[in-house]
Amino acid sequence: MTRPQRLIVLVTVVILAVFGGLWWTKTIAFTRTALVEFSVTPTQPDAGTTSYVFVGIQTTPEDLAKTAELLAHTRGGAAEDYESDLTIAGASDIAGIAVTARARTPGAATALANDAARALSSYLNDMPTTTTNKITYRVSSLAQ
Repeated sequence: MTRPQRLIVLVTVVILAVFGGLWWTKTIAFTRTALVEFSVTPTQPDAGTTSYVFVGIQTTPEDLAKTAELLAHTRGGAAEDYESDLTIAGASDIAGIAVTARARTPGAATALANDAARALSSYLNDMPTTTTNKITYRVSSLAQ
């Protein structure tokens, strides 16, 4: 290989490395949201009809931390890795909680949102309640 050919190859490799590095560090993120819906079942039969109105659900940082911890236990890795890719907030149109996941591909975001919603549902169903009614949390999974 002659000197000009080596120079052309070297310049091409450097240009590809620079563009590849820029592409790799570019934030490409997809988000998907799974829902954790809940329902209330009276534990004592009532003579009258009882209805419930849900105004909104307050989530806490502990909900996110516990969900990330459960994800780390089932998927591997550290809880901190999952906390930065998840958002947990009250759902605006249903009685439930929206779990939004961010990932590099749509499939990965969907899988993470579903797994996080299942983890949050498990955590919430295991929590003791102070109400006389049974609150059940159910996941509305996204299609893969």
